Amino acid sequence: MLPEYCLSTVNHFRSYGMEKIACGDSTVAYTGERGYHDNHRDCSPYLGLAERHGWADSGPLGLSFVIIDKPLTSKKGIFDFNQEEIVQQPQQYARFKEVYLAGGFAEAGTIVNHVHLTLHDMAQVACAVKGLTMGGSSYRGKLVMHKCYSPVINDKACKRCGTCAVRCPEGALVWEKGARQHIEYVLDFSNRFGALDWSKGSIPHLDKDRCIGCGECIAVCHGKSISMASEEIDDWLRGGSSLPYRMTDYLMGMMEGRWERLLNIVHLYNITRRCDCVDEEQTPIVPHIGFLIGRNPFAVDLMSTYLLHEEVYKGYKEEGGNQQHAEGLGESDILQIYFAEYHGVDPYRHIEREYGIVVEPDPRRIILR
Repeated sequence: MLPEYCLSTVNHFRSYGMEKIACGDSTVAYTGERGYHDNHRDCSPYLGLAERHGWADSGPLGLSFVIIDKPLTSKKGIFDFNQEEIVQQPQQYARFKEVYLAGGFAEAGTIVNHVHLTLHDMAQVACAVKGLTMGGSSYRGKLVMHKCYSPVINDKACKRCGTCAVRCPEGALVWEKGARQHIEYVLDFSNRFGALDWSKGSIPHLDKDRCIGCGECIAVCHGKSISMASEEIDDWLRGGSSLPYRMTDYLMGMMEGRWERLLNIVHLYNITRRCDCVDEEQTPIVPHIGFLIGRNPFAVDLMSTYLLHEEVYKGYKEEGGNQQHAEGLGESDILQIYFAEYHGVDPYRHIEREYGIVVEPDPRRIILR
């Protein structure tokens, strides 16, 4: 994303006398110059990378760049924060009992989410929702969304009651002790009198492919025997079929109390097959489209997807397409030429079903000549 295309936003704020403005992003869960573990000391790898790309006081914006999950980089008197992570417990949306925000994201006033559209190996279409969730969360939050933050059960403290297994929203904890017909009795007894102690039974075991790291098991555990632990991400494609849905659920928890302070600006140029984070030169897959601006990140993501479909389909038709992979595909399914199991608009239908949020945008198109 080119900083010069963010200048109008900065100038608009300055025209209203706002001077305490900063730009920034969080570290990433993988290794490299933006890596969480690679910036523990002076954060010079990330800050140097940002400066080389124009994101610094010396760049086109004339703004300080802060790493929003590294308090060492906060700017006194401009953008101060002193915690790497803030834990938030959503009151309205309980899919995740806790969400883990980058300290700078939690402290921000107005949030202008400038984000660059790309395709992505896991999220498929990476836009405003991914920019907020992955960009605004702490390292622990990223592990939750990547399904690398999981419950660990203390064998000695576990009461073998099965409550965590029954209450798990994804069925990720499997409990072998006791017949299924006793589950309702166990829950009723546990709720009224405390957990049953079947100490000779087995503890629940975890199906990691189903776990979303929501923490419900901790909340309902009578023996206080469950903790959450992280692991290194060794398979970046694990959980790809559900990542867009998990990011949506996580964003609902992150943005509680912040929706009125959010504006999303999507940069629709240099759109590539893979994420910007990939360390390789990439050729854009479609011509430059323009910019999308909106308050609702789900709506701008869907509209960006529509525009991308249109351009990919147009190019496919003009060039004759790859008949082997795309024979019979309509415009709304055209990204199947990149993803065999393309999600399409299903994640947006999930938003409507689960949260009642209307995501079909009613756009106004501005053409500059």
